[in-house]
Amino acid sequence: IKDDFSPTIPLPPDIDECQLLTNPCRRGQSCVNAVGSYVCLGNPVVCPQGYRPTADGTRCEDVDECLVANVCGSHACVNLDGSYRCECRAGYSLSNVTEACEDINECKYYSWRLCGHICENTEGSYRCRCISGFRLAPDGRTCEDINECLTGRHNCPRGQVCLNTEGSFHCQREIACNTGYKLTGSFCQDIDECALGRHDCGANCVCVNTAGSFRCEQKLVCGDGFTLDAAGGCTDVDECSAHTSPCQPSQTCVNTVGSYSCHANAITCPRGFHLSVNGTRCEDVNECRVGNKCAKHVCVNLEGLYRCECRSGYMFNSVTKLCEDINECTHYPGRLCAHKCENTEGSYRCSCATGFKLAYDGRDCEGKHIFQRNLCHFFFLIFFLVFYQTSACLTTDINECEDKPCSQECTNVYGSYQCYCHRGYQLNDVDGMTCEDIDECMLPNVCSYQCVNTPGDFNCTCPSSGYTLLYDGRTCQDIDECAAGTHSCSAKETCFNVQGGFRCLFFECPPNFSRAGKGSAGNASAVVRCVKACQESDGDCARDPVHIITSTALSLPTSQRLEEPEEIVLLRTSAEAKQDLLPDEPDVVFDILETDELLSFDVIKGAQNGMVVGKETRDFAL
Repeated sequence: IKDDFSPTIPLPPDIDECQLLTNPCRRGQSCVNAVGSYVCLGNPVVCPQGYRPTADGTRCEDVDECLVANVCGSHACVNLDGSYRCECRAGYSLSNVTEACEDINECKYYSWRLCGHICENTEGSYRCRCISGFRLAPDGRTCEDINECLTGRHNCPRGQVCLNTEGSFHCQREIACNTGYKLTGSFCQDIDECALGRHDCGANCVCVNTAGSFRCEQKLVCGDGFTLDAAGGCTDVDECSAHTSPCQPSQTCVNTVGSYSCHANAITCPRGFHLSVNGTRCEDVNECRVGNKCAKHVCVNLEGLYRCECRSGYMFNSVTKLCEDINECTHYPGRLCAHKCENTEGSYRCSCATGFKLAYDGRDCEGKHIFQRNLCHFFFLIFFLVFYQTSACLTTDINECEDKPCSQECTNVYGSYQCYCHRGYQLNDVDGMTCEDIDECMLPNVCSYQCVNTPGDFNCTCPSSGYTLLYDGRTCQDIDECAAGTHSCSAKETCFNVQGGFRCLFFECPPNFSRAGKGSAGNASAVVRCVKACQESDGDCARDPVHIITSTALSLPTSQRLEEPEEIVLLRTSAEAKQDLLPDEPDVVFDILETDELLSFDVIKGAQNGMVVGKETRDFAL
């Protein structure tokens, strides 16, 4: 048997495509030959931090960290090539260590200017608080006193009144009912002396009850300027006390027999004003004509004050009101002069080190290299025509102020610039370009009451009532409501002016006395006279030696410095002054029924014009 088989066909030789073909694979891949074909393998790409391989694995591209994660939190994120940067919000600063935005503690950074009492740091800002007894003012920084008596935040028991103090209050016992009243429950009720027969009106008089007292109306009418006394005769009426302000506010009332006269008061003008020729008003003083107020500078007169317009090189000091020299060398360190800077009055002067001399511009210094420098200038002019480029041998000053780098005013100086601020602003010590508002209210004694800071300026305010702002714009002056007629006292009461307001006083005469009149003896006192008025059958009242009782309220200055006792009240009597009294003759005795704890007041008995007088004095130690 013969075997039958097919012959074996040999395979063709393999082709190495990686060598035969040019770049059969894509960029970044390696070609590997295979039997009958080839394969392309990718090369791994290693990228630095901040970068990552592209989709084809051939190169590295930047990673946008601001999209990958919340790397800056609530702050703004700015992507950079291979990195990023956080832009912090106001109240935060970028830490060089953690590269994160960290809160700024404003209370430590601005400890003297932020809050009036307590400063609390908050996240990205700060908050002002006040101590007990005070509340935050509308500006959110200063603290103002809380009037516990007006707001009802006191704990004074019934029967006591609340008196406000700075940051607190205290309670004081209420005054009992005045003479002529009796306490009925919680109210003071008038006593009808006429119905109870407690009056001393004579047979020729009729008793008429009044609030807290009574009066005896005569059946026989006295003439104008006279009134019926206890003896049934006519006595002079003190119109200055019996009537409320019988004269004009600018006049003083002087009592005469049966009448009165008005005399003009001397007007007291505030600082910056003087009395007119006719003595009726206050006129502005032109300080620029009185003395050399501003020296060699320009003086500008204002209403009640003045201002100095300083020459170049000087700055006006609002506290001392003087033009002070500007030390240009301190304001522009290393900018004005090439070598040395020396301050002068109103200007400055540049000087050079040894081997150099001052150039024509008064700032630069030149010396042994003048020839090389001039030669350099010569070649510069030649090459300038060809290349039109800045030579290293010649430097041209650039006016940086054209780019407005300053927040307010800019002055170009050689090689640099200087920022200035308007009045009421100061240059920031950190960047030297930003003008910050000056808080004038932080200065001592700027306003007599309350200061409100405004951008570039300040305003002085007075209490809402009882005071008015003077022409100087800083001083609060008390308003005399009694003289102006703007008080709310009734006809039975006497108006008494006090600082920041007024008081309605009611003086009550004791039993067997009737009121002869009431009124004001000036801006600082209120007077009521009580005249003896006995009943016809009351022998004890008739034998009483007291005939007239005068009640006077005085306003005494507490800031006055006394070197010796001061006379404040002169008590005149109708008793004749005698050196030696007989045993049965009555004597005149002066005494103070109620006084202060320091015993600051005393009455000294004396004689004047042959009559006994009493001088009430205030001790100098008060």
